[in-house]
Amino acid sequence: MSEFDKFKSVVILKGISEDQAQVLFDICTRHVYEKGEIIMQEEEDRHSMFFFIEGEVAVSNVITMKASNRLGFSEVEKSLVRLKAEHVGMLGEMSLFEEQPRSATVKAYEPCILYEIEKKEFEGFIMKHPSIGSVILYNIAMILCARIRNGNRDVLKLTTALSIALSRPQ
Repeated sequence: MSEFDKFKSVVILKGISEDQAQVLFDICTRHVYEKGEIIMQEEEDRHSMFFFIEGEVAVSNVITMKASNRLGFSEVEKSLVRLKAEHVGMLGEMSLFEEQPRSATVKAYEPCILYEIEKKEFEGFIMKHPSIGSVILYNIAMILCARIRNGNRDVLKLTTALSIALSRPQ
């Protein structure tokens, strides 16, 4: 399967034609990352989205925790999840909609191929091709809704587990 075939099968492009996908593909920049290379850095002030074509990544966040020796606080990088290209078609999409730094670090867990589109190019594409843009934006909204629902479920599970753990007699 060619890289373009993988690109056009990304879920956010569902409902657009091959010719329409080609227009978008042509304005993206191809990147290859080797295992261990950082694709996106948490707090980085970049505004672009990646079409995740091939490989696997690890997503992590830095959290501040009180040190067990009570000497203060320390920062620890915690891995959240590993994602495979065939299951996740995009990375960094939040930066297309808000002027905030990156929310997580994404590192290549194995060699990866990604196609990047900068926010300005994406906005230009949407303005020039509103019918295609509305389909893509709808698809992104559906994905973000599913992620919020899953996150809400995870928070409920964690708070329930914590409540049970805290209610046990010491």
